[in-house]
This record gives sequence, C-alpha cells and structure tokens, in this order.
Amino acid sequence: MIKKLFSVYSSNFLLGILGVITVPILLKNIGTEGYGYYGIYLTIITYFTLFELGIIKHFTKLISQKKIEVNEIISCFYYFTISIIVLFIPISVLIINILFGTDWKIGVLIAIVASLEYIFYLPTKIYSSYATAHKNFERLSLFNFISGLNRYTLIIFGSIITQNVFIIIILLAIRRMLDIKLSRVILKEKIRIFDFRNINKINIFKVFAYYKESIYLSGTQALQINLNGMISLIISKLFGVEGLGLYRSTFDVLSKIWFFSNGLGLVIFPYFVGNTTGNKHYKKYTFFSWIFYTLVYIGFLFLFPLLNEYLLNGSIKNEEGMFLYLFVLVSVLLVAQGNLSFEFLQAKGKYKYLMRITIITNVAFLVFFLLIYNHFPYVFSVAICWMISLIIQTISFERKSLRGSNFFLIFSILLIISWILLGVIYFEQLF
Repeated sequence: MIKKLFSVYSSNFLLGILGVITVPILLKNIGTEGYGYYGIYLTIITYFTLFELGIIKHFTKLISQKKIEVNEIISCFYYFTISIIVLFIPISVLIINILFGTDWKIGVLIAIVASLEYIFYLPTKIYSSYATAHKNFERLSLFNFISGLNRYTLIIFGSIITQNVFIIIILLAIRRMLDIKLSRVILKEKIRIFDFRNINKINIFKVFAYYKESIYLSGTQALQINLNGMISLIISKLFGVEGLGLYRSTFDVLSKIWFFSNGLGLVIFPYFVGNTTGNKHYKKYTFFSWIFYTLVYIGFLFLFPLLNEYLLNGSIKNEEGMFLYLFVLVSVLLVAQGNLSFEFLQAKGKYKYLMRITIITNVAFLVFFLLIYNHFPYVFSVAICWMISLIIQTISFERKSLRGSNFFLIFSILLIISWILLGVIYFEQLF
C-alpha cells in the first residue's frame, strides 16, 4: 500500500504546486472579479455531481467486492445522468442569474459550458472508479497527473494570452474530450460506457435499484455539495462577484492542503471495504493525523504574509481579509482531518449515519449564519459559520468511527480551540 500511496501523493503534490501557481497568474490576468466568475463556474460544475447521487462511490464499493453486474448497467447510468444534466441547463441559467446576480448572457454561457464539461468528465470519472476499485493507483495517478497538467497549462497560457475568463472555461470544457481517450488508454479498464446495446428496460430498473441502495450516501454527498455551494452563493449575493473572487482565490490556495487527505482517502477506501488494512491501528492513525495537520496549520499561519504577497497578489489588505484567511484555513484542515473517518464510515456502509450528521451540519451552518451575520456583516463571518458546522461534523464522524472515544473528543476540541486562539492572536499583532 505504501507504493500506491507514494504514486498518488507524488501526482497530487505536483498538481498541488501547479494549482497554487495558477492562482496568482489568474488574479493578475483576469482580476478578482474575473476570478469570481471562475468561482461561479466551478460551483455549478460541483452541483452537477448531485445527478450521480453518490452512485459512483457505491459502484466503487461493489466493484471492490467483485460484483461484476455493475458492468451491465454502466452505460444506462451514463446516458440517464447526462440526459438529466441537459434538461437541467435552463434551471442552471436561472440559478446563475438570480442567485449569483449575473447578466443573463453570462448565465447562459456558464450553464452550457459547465454542462458540457461535466458530460465529458463523467466517463473519466467512471473509468477512475473502476481503477480505484481494482487498486490500480499507479495508472490512476499517471492519468490524473497528465489530465491535471493539461488543465493548468490551459489555464495559465489561456489567461496570459486572452485575459478572458470565459475563453478559459470554454478551453477547460473542450479539454475534457481529450480526457476520455486519455483515461481509456492509461487506465486500461475494459468497460463499455457508450454501448447503446445495454440500454433496455431491465437495466434501467437495475440502475434505479442501485440508486435506492445508495440513497443515504447520495443524500450525504448532495448535502456536502450544497454546503459548499451555499457559501459561494451567500458571499456572491452579499458581497458581489469581487467578494466571491477574494474568498475563492483564498480557498483555492489553502485547499491544496487536501492533497494529503484526498490521496490517503483514495487509497484507503478499497482496503477498508475489504478489511485488508489494520483497523485496530485506526486510533493511532487519527492521533497522528491531528498532530500532522496542527503542524500544517502553524506553517500556513505564519507563512500568510508570503502567501498573500506572492500567491494572492496582495489581495488581502485588511483585518477582514486576514480573518477570512484564518477561518478558511481552519475549515480546510477540518475537512482534511475528517476525511479519514468519512472514508472509513462509507466503506463500512454507515450511509444513514453520514447523511444524518451532514443534515445537522447544513442546518448548523444556516442557523449560525443567521445569528452571526446580523452582528458581524463581513465575508469572514460566512467562513466562521462554515468552520463551526465542520467542527460538529468532524467530531461526530470521528466519535462514530472510534466508537465514542472520550479521549479523542477532548483532544480534538482542545486542538481546534488552540488553532483559533493562536490565529486570532497572530493576526491581531500582524494587523
């Protein structure tokens, strides 16, 4: 497993560096407002994953368990999903125009291009699901690296040459067509995603049956997407596209931390499913994970002046921006820490529990937002509410996976409080 982890982390690390490099280049060439439109585009694409309803993750679990009947219905699933996406385009336009407050022409462009990108992306996601289930992480890492390299190359040169965010997103959608062929060649998974011959009444009913099996996991993923979407929607509505650009660029720099958690989650999931990893050492993994992310937190906290100057183009200029950075940093780390227990609970089939906690997380975010924003009408207030809701989610996931360990409950709460106090003190002195 160490070799597989190394291949995943190597790929993620290099792509993480490229991702960080693209943020200042984009900010310089398309501005904070342009970055805001880019953030809207990414948010809409994220919402399209709702139409999978968590079923791809469920497929990964079933394929790991050698249930080959998934192969018979995969083309039905694909065509059914893209049909819904196409039908949803008019609603996407309304969402972009009304909730994000953009011009209708921009809304139409973003909705159509985002739809096309996801339609082209879905086949590669299916191929990747099979590769994950078969533990072909070396091939998967190679594909992800080449695909990511193509993406960042288009973003960097597209922004420098055109300085137009809308041309950039069109190029990103076109590039997904190349990914379909690339994933088929590199991953070498022999599945017939585009085979019309498997589309029949029996297979369609089987697809619906799989949707039913994964309904709680589907709800969990839908609610997690909704939480992230609400953050962008609220910031765009209250603070404009430029405010969204400030948040999104800060998030895009800090979320590169997830290459640690995403890499581990990707590799460990099929092992959790098959009980082939040392679950008895799970508490030890969780403890070292908290220590590791504490060190990461300290590093990103004290590197703020350099990150702001060289990666965010000095866009954070006041105390409000600093606290946005602080609370987004804590939130990103909470997601990273919680990912291990989230993957563990998914692998063990605790879908209903995950959905219940995710509902609580979404409700908590809205309740705290209504309470806090009235007294502190700043962008960072939204990030505070996100952080509080994630504290509830992360601690709940870990208590379930660790069977109610009181030690980790106290330990994690004390660490989170220490993170926040250290950050507030540091930024107060810095400002």
